[in-house]
Amino acid sequence: MKKFKDIPTYVIFSLSLITVMVSCTDLTEVPYSELSDENFLNTDEEISAAIGEAYAQLRNFQDFGNMWAVYCTADEVAIVGRTGGDWAGDGQDQQMTDHTWISNNRFFTGTWYSFFGGVNTANRIIYQLEQIDADFYQNSIAELKTIRALWYLWLIDMWGNVPIVDEFDVPQDFLPATSSRQDVYSFIESEILDNQSYLSRDNDTSTYGKVNYWTAKAILAKLYLNAEVYTGTPQLQKALDVINEIIDSGRFLLTNTYQENFVSQNENSPEAIFSIPFDEIYTQWEWFLPLVTLHYSSQATFNMTEQPWNGLSVQTDFFALYEDEDIRKEANFLWGPQFTATGEPLIDPGYEQDPAIDGDPHVNFTPEFQSLYLTSRQSGARIIKWEIEIGSSGHLSSDFFVFRFTDILLMKAEILWRMNPASTEALELVNRIRDRAQVEPFSSLTADKLLNERGRELFMEGWRRSDLIRYNQYREPTIFRPYVSDEYRELFPIPHDVIGANPNLIQNPGY
Repeated sequence: MKKFKDIPTYVIFSLSLITVMVSCTDLTEVPYSELSDENFLNTDEEISAAIGEAYAQLRNFQDFGNMWAVYCTADEVAIVGRTGGDWAGDGQDQQMTDHTWISNNRFFTGTWYSFFGGVNTANRIIYQLEQIDADFYQNSIAELKTIRALWYLWLIDMWGNVPIVDEFDVPQDFLPATSSRQDVYSFIESEILDNQSYLSRDNDTSTYGKVNYWTAKAILAKLYLNAEVYTGTPQLQKALDVINEIIDSGRFLLTNTYQENFVSQNENSPEAIFSIPFDEIYTQWEWFLPLVTLHYSSQATFNMTEQPWNGLSVQTDFFALYEDEDIRKEANFLWGPQFTATGEPLIDPGYEQDPAIDGDPHVNFTPEFQSLYLTSRQSGARIIKWEIEIGSSGHLSSDFFVFRFTDILLMKAEILWRMNPASTEALELVNRIRDRAQVEPFSSLTADKLLNERGRELFMEGWRRSDLIRYNQYREPTIFRPYVSDEYRELFPIPHDVIGANPNLIQNPGY
C-alpha cells in the first residue's frame, strides 16, 4: 500500500472518494445545473475535495465495463466463452472482439455515461470556482479544463462525433446536439492551447497524478498524431514539435528496466508523464485486472485472498508478436504449466468438465483457443503486466500511466519514419526500446515493425485500437475474426438508450 504521507493532498481526497459524488453521469437524462447549499464550495477543504473528485473520475477509464470496450475490439485481448458456460452469457463480450456489436451493447453504454460523467464533473467544478473567484482559481480551472480535454480525446477517438458540453449553467431540459469530429478536434486543441500557460511545468511529487503542462502537451501530441484520422488532414510537424518539447525538457527518462513502470509502487518512475493513482485498499473494485484474467486456481499461485474469475486472455496472434528472448513477454504474460506459490503443480478442480483438457488436472495456459464463443477453461495466456503482490486481494496498487515517456519516443520515431522512411534517428529511437527489451536491433523500419513494437511495449495501456486504426489494421482479420470488418466499425455507436433520450444526437453511420 502507498505511504499517504508521500502523496499530494488532492490525491488523498480523490482516493477517499470511493462513492463518487457525481451530479451528472447521464448526459441526456440528468439536469446539468442543479446546485444546492450542500454541494457549493465554501471552504478550502471543500474546494480541494471537489478538485480531487474530478481526478477520481479518471479512474473510471480502468473500469472493466469501459476497458473491455477499448481493449477487446483490438487484437490484444478477448473475453472468450468457456466450457461450462463461464463468460458466454449474452455474447456481448465476444461481440466486441468479432466486431458484431450493436448499439445497445452494455459496454458502450457504460463507457459513454462514464466518460461524459467525467466531463460534467469537470464542468460543475469549473462553474463553482468561477462563481467564487475565476481569477484567483485560474490555475485550478486550467487543470479542470485539461482533464476535460483528456476525456474528449478519448471521446473523439472512440465516437468521433459527440456533443461538446463545456458549460454547467444550462437549462434543466438541456439536450446537447452532436458536434462534428472536426469541431471536437478544434475544441480539444483550443482548450489545451488556451490553458497550458496556467499549468505547472514541475514534474515532481507535488504534481504527480495531477495534470500539468506536460500532460497538456501529451494530449496535443496524441491529437496531432491522429489528426489525419480525426479530420482528414495530417499534422505530423505539429505533433513532432510538441513531442520534441517534452523530450527536450529533460524532465522524463527511460527506466533501466521495463518492469519498473508496472510494479506496485511505481509512482517514482521517471517515465510517468500523467498517472492515475490506484491503491489496493482505497480504490478497490476500480483496478482489479488479476481477478478478471487469472484462472480460478491461480489464487494459489499468488496466495490471493479472493478467487479470480478466468476471463480476459491474450489473443494468440498478439502473443506471437513477442520474440522468445523479449523480456516483455515474460513480464506481461503467464502461459504454460502453472504452479502454486510453493512450486507444486496447480490443479484445475473442474478439469473433468472440460473435454479439451483431455483429463489432465494440471493447469496449463495454452496460447491457442478452440473458438471465441466456446473454448477450454485453460485457453489463453493471462495478463500479469502490473505487479500482482503475493497475498494481495487481486486489486492493484500499481498506478496507471496514461502517458508514458516510452510512448513519446515511439511516437517521435513513427513521425520521423512517416516523414522519411530512411530516417536513422527514427531507427535509433526504436532500437533504444528494443535494447531495453533485450532483443536484436532492427536494421530498418517498416510500418509493421513500428506498429508491432508499439504493441509489444504498450500492451493494454489504452492505445492499441487507436494505433491499429492509424495504420489501417484495425479491421483486418484476426484468429477470432477471419474476415475484414466493416469500415464504420472504426467508430463506436452512440448507445441506443442515449439516442432514445436525446433526439438532438445523430447516430454514427452504420448503426
